[in-house]
Amino acid sequence: MQDILKVFLSVIKKLESQNIPYMIVGSVGSMVYGEPRLTHDMDLVIDILPADANKFEMLFPLAEFYCPPPEVLKAEIVSRGQFNLIHQGSGLKIDIMLRKTSEHSAEEFERRQRVPFIEGVQVYMACPEDIIIKKLDYYRQGGSEKHLRDIRGILSESAVDSEYLNTWIEKLSLSREWKKI
Repeated sequence: MQDILKVFLSVIKKLESQNIPYMIVGSVGSMVYGEPRLTHDMDLVIDILPADANKFEMLFPLAEFYCPPPEVLKAEIVSRGQFNLIHQGSGLKIDIMLRKTSEHSAEEFERRQRVPFIEGVQVYMACPEDIIIKKLDYYRQGGSEKHLRDIRGILSESAVDSEYLNTWIEKLSLSREWKKI
């Protein structure tokens, strides 16, 4: 696990060195706010422009990471899609998602916060409420119980803004999924 954290932190440092806005989401976020569990990938949301594709690719040389070529990166950036970085030495997969343009995505990214990650290192992380909202949506899409367990872990370990959470659960029609919690 220590090697995985080193790789992940190297990616974060590269993003920060070029002032590329990011936030950690997904299972790593739920572990920071909730209960630890095993994961084999890490999820990041970034906010870059198509003109940044070459700069992004140069941050991740092929000897160290598989990174899609600039033309693929540009297409994903324009479509606000996603792509993977794969660390050559460990096989660690990092899912990179481009920040969406929806109202919730804009607010979620605006609310990201700098939090302690490992000893002496702080990173940008989605707020616990937004990780819960995304986990509810992932549950709706795929039905995996791991998302519900992650949400329960966050609720047992972290204080959440219930008003914000309930507002977005209602706006995003996630009430049925929320009732399962």
